[in-house]
Amino acid sequence: MTPEQASADADDIIDLLSGNERFALYNQDRPYTEDELLSHGLPLALTKQEQLDIIIVRYLLSLTSYKKYVQVTIASNVSDETVAMVEENINEYEGVDIVKDYIRVYNDAEAMASIIGYTGSPSAEELEALQEQRDDYTSDSIIGKAGIEQYMETTLQGYDGTEQVTVDNRGRVLSVNEESLVNPIQGNDVYLTIDSELQTACYKILEQRIAGILVSNIQNVKYSWEAERDPDDEDAVPIPIYDVYNALIKNSVIDIDHFTAEDATPLEKSVYEKFRVKQDEVFSWVSSELTGSLSTPYDQLSDEMKEYEDYIIKDLLIEDTGILDEDNIDTSDDIYISWDRGGSISLKDFLSYAVTANWINVSAFVEDDTYLSSEEVYQALAYTISAQLSEDTWFSKIMYKYLLFSDRLFPDEILRLLYDQHILNTADGDYDALTGGTLSCADFILKKIRSLEIKPKQLALDPCSGSIVITDPDTGDTRALVTYPGYDNNRLANRMDTDYYRELYNDLSTPFYNKATQQTTAPGSTFKPVMVAAGMNEGVIDENTVFECDGLFGEDLVDVGDQLRCWFTDGHGKLNVAGAIQNSCNVYFCTVGYLLGLDDQGQFIQSQTLSRIQQYASMFDLDKKTGLEIAETTSSISDSLAIPSSIGQGTHSFTTAALARYAAALANEGTCYDLTLLDHVSNPDGTVLKEYEPKISNQVTLDNIVWEQIHTGMRNAIIANGLFPDFPVELYAKTGTAQESVNRADHAVFIGHAHYGEEKEDIAFAIRIAYGYSSTNAAMVAKDVLTYYYGLEGADSVITGTSAQEGLTNSVTD
Repeated sequence: MTPEQASADADDIIDLLSGNERFALYNQDRPYTEDELLSHGLPLALTKQEQLDIIIVRYLLSLTSYKKYVQVTIASNVSDETVAMVEENINEYEGVDIVKDYIRVYNDAEAMASIIGYTGSPSAEELEALQEQRDDYTSDSIIGKAGIEQYMETTLQGYDGTEQVTVDNRGRVLSVNEESLVNPIQGNDVYLTIDSELQTACYKILEQRIAGILVSNIQNVKYSWEAERDPDDEDAVPIPIYDVYNALIKNSVIDIDHFTAEDATPLEKSVYEKFRVKQDEVFSWVSSELTGSLSTPYDQLSDEMKEYEDYIIKDLLIEDTGILDEDNIDTSDDIYISWDRGGSISLKDFLSYAVTANWINVSAFVEDDTYLSSEEVYQALAYTISAQLSEDTWFSKIMYKYLLFSDRLFPDEILRLLYDQHILNTADGDYDALTGGTLSCADFILKKIRSLEIKPKQLALDPCSGSIVITDPDTGDTRALVTYPGYDNNRLANRMDTDYYRELYNDLSTPFYNKATQQTTAPGSTFKPVMVAAGMNEGVIDENTVFECDGLFGEDLVDVGDQLRCWFTDGHGKLNVAGAIQNSCNVYFCTVGYLLGLDDQGQFIQSQTLSRIQQYASMFDLDKKTGLEIAETTSSISDSLAIPSSIGQGTHSFTTAALARYAAALANEGTCYDLTLLDHVSNPDGTVLKEYEPKISNQVTLDNIVWEQIHTGMRNAIIANGLFPDFPVELYAKTGTAQESVNRADHAVFIGHAHYGEEKEDIAFAIRIAYGYSSTNAAMVAKDVLTYYYGLEGADSVITGTSAQEGLTNSVTD
């Protein structure tokens, strides 16, 4: 693009389209006069929405080279009122007609959307690719845009019917050749392996449990806990209630743009007035820091001002505009290092230096910088920053946050906005109690989270997401593939709800990001059975090998940096292999990792341990995609930190789907199947055209005694440790708590396989709650899922529509 094109904003693009010959909203050479416009019943000016609507219609017409006899769909799913209006005035609307058509309707949309995807009109690139496969695709085709809809597009897509008609030069049909009729052919039917009832139940269970974790950890305090956390402190990562209030604005549950709408309520106007005062203060400060004679070193700023400056650099200049070009920045430069580490350099000094160091993409905000000095470029940059911030919603949300935290915007105002904007209903019985002061703000919001009137996905706090993958361990068929949060694909299919799409795109809980197939984290202690396989197969341990856990691994064996504490700091005492799995003893498995790394001279070589870990983890396909027919991230095995890697930390990074395949291989003693969502394809008459057979991707060959030790340890983890007291299902499982950050809760992971009677098939599964505090919390999800799946209790007792807190804990026991 030219510099002018690269810096074009939405108004520039619309002006360009409006004035060119292709769309011609106005005549550039001879603009229409006021009399001409009025004589044709046209407005003197078009709104932005009217301009856009006309351009869209003319773009669609242009795809057919404006041939009057070729039909173009300009609107779909129109109202009955629109149908009546068009039909009553059909003689005035030449070439316009109403036709009936089929639309996609999805059941259990939120739970199923991540698998099924949605349909819509093709982009130019999609159309070109499809036309290479079939020449009957047109710009008017409805195609799969994501998920199975996209993967199986040419299977699901039928063939349009045709007939010959005679039309006049205005496209009106004069006659129809009845003998030319060719009926349309319906596409084939695709059947999935998914148990839709189980899928929906898992989604609801996951939501209930995540809400329960939130309720259990929200504390009635204002500020976040910021010091390094003590891993033995169960309350080390609380969720301050003020973070919850702020989340309602931060994640756009409350629409701050509506505060300035014509129909804004008095409360909305009052809140906006507070914001406007705050905005003037902040913009004055930013302007002073950018252009004033005295600018403040970063390390002398308040936390609030640091957040503003961080946003300007990281979000505005780097991520959003590319004005600060990361590719050109010399990260070894002392000035950059000072800024990056929060040193004594000011924002003005850093940006001034960035201009002279050519880190700034000047063409992104200056049309012609040929004769500009560095000072002039900087002044233009400062002006651009101020102009961009004035229209930046995310920057506004930071200011709202500090209005709240400085007690200039009050919690009750935020909560009453939920009613003003119809997110909650005043008839719910709580409105009067809140406004009357008999229900505190903290108790109110906790009550709404418990009842799921406010859902975890809306708050986008830790935790707000999770995933469940359930498979048949003997085939690789996937029975449930759940990612929370999901989205309503009905609102994206057919004619897309663009406002809803934009809402999803900006949602901080990332509903488009499939947590089951795309999110990766360390597996934690769920990795320990791999170490059993490696240790026993390499001969460094056997079923009788006993190590004593005194709470610390590595003393007198490895450097202090490689020494690790067991989660049970007092020590487990003497354990054999099965006991080590049962108790998830860190000391035992660190010792296995250490022994795998000893060379012939008895020296510990980290790379040797890592090589063994990679070898055996790869045998379980933990470094490969699972074969699922939707978007999937490739998992990766740790390549550093040998001892932590032995207990599932290091740089391991696995998807939930990969962990589910691993759990299935543990269940069937070594057969790694490709996971699949596809069962069979049939034609509209029901004739099966294709059946998808199990596909083995790898075979793990181990002695029977190895499998026995793994299974015994996993079974005893359920029985002996009392995780599921009196649970009738024959369950084999392994917990995992994976730490990613000292200032955020740990990830909760639980894998296993289960058998119960002959009526229901055996299943293997993996469950993860990102930032879910403790693996026990993921285990409680499994308990609910298994209770539902095997019918141990009625569905209503499991799926209550309210938060579930029974059995939840912050305690780390693995």
